[in-house]
Amino acid sequence: MLVTVNALPLAVGVLLSCSTTLGEVSVYGRRTLGTAWALTQLLVLVGGTWWYESRAASSCEPATATTTASRSVGGTW
Repeated sequence: MLVTVNALPLAVGVLLSCSTTLGEVSVYGRRTLGTAWALTQLLVLVGGTWWYESRAASSCEPATATTTASRSVGGTW
């Protein structure tokens, strides 16, 4: 499943970059299929990064700190 999710955008990008006639298909006004695909990929990248960062920053568990009491006597880090 993960391979399909990652391979599909790559295949569409390669297809649009190799075929200029397909990339020039008008979607809405002056927007072409190529520019619409590029904008969609940019939005997915920014949205995914924002989602990941918000989940990583909202962790309620504090980071564990290594203190001198938790180290073994005479040991190294």
